Amino acid sequence: MRNKQYKKLREKYIEQLIDTIEKSSEYQDYIKEDERYREYIEGRNLLKTWRFTILDTYNNKDMNKLIKRFSKLNKEKYQVDLQYRPKRIRDLNYFSLQYTGAGFSSLATIKFLDDKFIREIRSVFTQINNNQAVVEFDISFNKIMDNAMFLEFIKENKERLFDKKFIGFYNIEREGKSIWYSDIYRKFNELVGLAVQSKLMEIAELNYGMNYRLPSLRVINYPQDISGDESFKDVFLCKTYEFNNGGREQYLITDVTSREGLEMELYFTGNSFSPLSFTNILSSYRMDFYYFLFDRIEEYELNQRMNKYFNESRDKISSKDYKWLVNKIRAINDNKLHMNYDKTDRSEVKGWKAYYGGEETKLGFTEQEGIKKYETIYTECLEYIKVLYSVGKENLIIHLASMTLIATVLGVAITILLSFK
Repeated sequence: MRNKQYKKLREKYIEQLIDTIEKSSEYQDYIKEDERYREYIEGRNLLKTWRFTILDTYNNKDMNKLIKRFSKLNKEKYQVDLQYRPKRIRDLNYFSLQYTGAGFSSLATIKFLDDKFIREIRSVFTQINNNQAVVEFDISFNKIMDNAMFLEFIKENKERLFDKKFIGFYNIEREGKSIWYSDIYRKFNELVGLAVQSKLMEIAELNYGMNYRLPSLRVINYPQDISGDESFKDVFLCKTYEFNNGGREQYLITDVTSREGLEMELYFTGNSFSPLSFTNILSSYRMDFYYFLFDRIEEYELNQRMNKYFNESRDKISSKDYKWLVNKIRAINDNKLHMNYDKTDRSEVKGWKAYYGGEETKLGFTEQEGIKKYETIYTECLEYIKVLYSVGKENLIIHLASMTLIATVLGVAITILLSFK
């Protein structure tokens, strides 16, 4: 019942957003009257999107589902180049032990034969520990995309957006029109990424992507004269990573306010850019870079699974939650044993510089910050769970002893009563 209600609210919100952008004269008047907002919109309309990248994480069971899904795609709509054999009955083992090294491997290339916007989706994966991998989906378009084309993309695919749990909605009546108008572009830009993730679900079995907005990268070409290089180093509530591409600087802008998966934009000027291979970086930095990308999702998962024990609403430990926690700790320990983990000269990010608020800062994923944070959290959770389990076990023993005593007393009483007959 609640899902149907949310679906209707999403549909109403998306339809209102499209209608406001396309047909609202009041919104057009607002743009004309607000000079700062108008200049912002005009500047954003000059940007061109060349590519989209989305990342999700899989265990071996999930990987079997993904590869099986690829193998069953409609051959009249997709041309599938699959690098791994799909399972028939039993799950296959696509993972290997990662104690002595790590790499990345091509998974599949899916070409869209009759889609108006998407040309192909290429998937690559790398293991980040012994039982978990990250799959990188690189999405290429038929044409370089601008805002007008993305609006058409949303309209073309809006039906698939209404039932997606990771898509939020806003109540326009409560916000008021002035607040609604001032936030239109942010909401539109947010919906673009969510629409691309929804489109990906047309061909891929997603894991975290069923419930969360996944980490994503939007590759953007900008005219050099609209923004100076220094302005990229001081983007409001964003951390910037600067690196060189054939004499030109590229800027990776990461939104520190991302509520779920990390939202990223790669800015470049000219006719070419240096692609970011996340699987290449993950194969070196493994869990630390994973936490860089999936930090907020991990926090949501941790809260959902562990909070019920800490607030005493549950006094019995779910074996599923316990296994999840143990695997998280094991994943961190796998990284400690990785022979290449202490290498400091890694070509993937060599020469990168990070900025926040215009000031140079640490990269954030090369100092094991994520590892230390989650090792502490998971260890404390495990210790608490052990105590809770011990208490539960003692209570069970006391309960069984009490039941045994009651049964014994009843047995003696019945024996005595029967002796008088």
